[in-house]
Amino acid sequence: MKKNNFFNLILVFISISIPVIGFQVFDYFYSVRSPKIKPFKLREPKSNGKNLIIHEQNGWYSLGPNYYGESRYGKIYFKVKTDKNGFRVNHELGGNNTNNYFLKNKKAIFLGDSFTYGVGLDWKDTYIGILESKFNFHSINGGISSYSPTPYRYKLERLIKSGFINSKQKVVIALDISDVFDEATRWTTYKGKPANINKLKDLEMNNNPQMKSPNENSKIKLNKSNKKPFYNEDNFKLTYQIYYGVEGFVKNYIDNIQVRNNIRAKFTHKEWSEIDNKFSPLGVRNGLKKIKQAMIEISKLTNSNGNELYFLIYPWPAQLAYEESFSWEKFVEQSCKEVKCSGVINSFPSFFSYKKGNKDWQKDLYIKGDMHFNRKGNEILADTIASELGIKKFQ
Repeated sequence: MKKNNFFNLILVFISISIPVIGFQVFDYFYSVRSPKIKPFKLREPKSNGKNLIIHEQNGWYSLGPNYYGESRYGKIYFKVKTDKNGFRVNHELGGNNTNNYFLKNKKAIFLGDSFTYGVGLDWKDTYIGILESKFNFHSINGGISSYSPTPYRYKLERLIKSGFINSKQKVVIALDISDVFDEATRWTTYKGKPANINKLKDLEMNNNPQMKSPNENSKIKLNKSNKKPFYNEDNFKLTYQIYYGVEGFVKNYIDNIQVRNNIRAKFTHKEWSEIDNKFSPLGVRNGLKKIKQAMIEISKLTNSNGNELYFLIYPWPAQLAYEESFSWEKFVEQSCKEVKCSGVINSFPSFFSYKKGNKDWQKDLYIKGDMHFNRKGNEILADTIASELGIKKFQ
């Protein structure tokens, strides 16, 4: 009996293995003979040929001027237009609308990261676009992905010195929990300008002769590490297509959980000692200190220019899903009192209220599998801003 069971197992193994091996052989010869087929490569965004992002050697970057076309966020393509100063503007409007008079007559400037920029969304679905269409509240969109208080301070100083911001305009700084990670791991100041911590290390290494010439053993190691393994997407295109198809199907059910547990959000509900190494080199605590220091400096700039300064806060999915051990709301509100800002535009109560009455709140408010707001999330944010700033609905 045992022999029969063992024999049956062998037959099952062979019956599964032969088709799998046969498919792999077919897949390999098909893949290497069709090098032009790139099933995983997404098309390049269409544009007018200008650069959307301008990078500098030290890691600083900004939006390029006069860009018109698409941008891509993951697999999402969305339309983007910039004016001659590198601000994102409504792509549906004709002309540039870039002169100084036009900018000075905007009612506010919003400085923020990808949430403010409106990553993954056309202009009309961003909170600044909604403020414009729903409340007739026209603002400068100074948002750029992965910016945080260190870049905000620098950008604000430049705009004030150049005369772009007048004393009648409100300055709104959008702060979110990713700023702690970015301040701790990404941004520093080099020669008076924001710079990427890791880029500066690379520059230092390239400028140091001793670090620039690795010995032969290290060269061999580098070459080995850069060499592609045999089992890769180019050699087994069909297999990887099946794999990514299955992965995508599974991710439909676990994406929301993954987003909630993004490392940048964990400091609000986890012990800092467990995650501090991920916030290297400064750590969570020093990241928070840098934010507060930048808030002080931003307040001095706006006070000297006669502007009303507001800090805007909004929740990531993790902050709505988990009980916080660190309150981002209290941190920003207390910091606002210390720097004597005009107020905190706190959208947390509005989002918690929505969550309370809607089981599928994450699906309703955020881009699928992501922490950024969709149209609905941005509508709630825009309504909160309008309410806090006393803006009446556009008739």
